[in-house]
Amino acid sequence: MQIFNPDSKFSQFIYSVMDYVKLGLAFLLFSIPGFTAGAAAAAVMTVGMRIERKEAPTIFRPFWQAFKENFKQGALLTVLFMVVFGFLAADWYVLMQMEQTLLIRLICAIVFVLALLAASLMMWVFPTLARFELTNRQIIHNAVIYMFARFPQTLLALAAAVGGFILASLFPQVLPLVTLFVPAFVVWYMSRTCVKRFRKFDGTLEEEQEVAAREKSPQDNLQTIQLN
Repeated sequence: MQIFNPDSKFSQFIYSVMDYVKLGLAFLLFSIPGFTAGAAAAAVMTVGMRIERKEAPTIFRPFWQAFKENFKQGALLTVLFMVVFGFLAADWYVLMQMEQTLLIRLICAIVFVLALLAASLMMWVFPTLARFELTNRQIIHNAVIYMFARFPQTLLALAAAVGGFILASLFPQVLPLVTLFVPAFVVWYMSRTCVKRFRKFDGTLEEEQEVAAREKSPQDNLQTIQLN
């Protein structure tokens, strides 16, 4: 049947889904030590963005190479976010022990917003690390710009990640499905979003325009010859 043809759209879709499932599992596996999560995120985003750009790479060799290349910088950024979230979590715990006055509730709301912004920023820091060679300060600066420029998309990816964790906590029987597909969805969605955003800054947009111009020029020349 045509649907089972390796070159069919259905088969290509299944292959793509499996690639992202592999990336999601690789991210979970390489994030187990904790401080390696940043390098793992940069590695999966490196491969994910290559898939979205139709470069069709293999999965594990480029992942391992990107993991090694981004290990030091990714670890430093991961520790930085750990400190930030640890500080916010400690503040939240202390506030929850206090009498819930209007002022305390307002401070809790501020802490929640700061945690949301930090998590949203993290969604862009490691893709930026994966795509550009920048200092940590430049990465964070650019990630802030990308985050606010694509804030709804960032919240959707963040909601999928957090929602999957909550779902698995409430219903442990769905943990295998969550493990397989939630990280895969987040990697796919962020890879797609980042490619669209980064193409304005990494030169791929100009390359696409040049290719389109070259493809169009023979037709223009043919029309000129016919007119003559």
